[in-house]
Amino acid sequence: MDNKLAEQQEFIIEMDGKICDRVISILIDTGSNYNYVSHDLVDKCGLSKEFHSESWLVQLATGTKKRVHHWVRAYAFYLNGMPTTTHLNVLSLGSYNMLLGMDWLYLHRSKVDCYDKSI
Repeated sequence: MDNKLAEQQEFIIEMDGKICDRVISILIDTGSNYNYVSHDLVDKCGLSKEFHSESWLVQLATGTKKRVHHWVRAYAFYLNGMPTTTHLNVLSLGSYNMLLGMDWLYLHRSKVDCYDKSI
């Protein structure tokens, strides 16, 4: 997820978003079970985070493993101008501010068009 490598761009679905009056970069990841928000964005927006009852390891696309300790309860944001809300796990995401995984996609009964890179 770091550096948004050019050769991977055709396989990535990115969208613009907005949270706390900040424009953000959102990665749509059907390979992720959960949603994530970057530590930096949590700090910049002053979002209130809570400890998970148990932390767990996440393996990023780069192979790096990171532990998830915190989450942000049902926070509102915009995805391509559409208002939405979801719980967000806090994790260092490299080039992205937020990652939406299968829990958000399932909840909203989203259909992902990988060719047109749209939901």
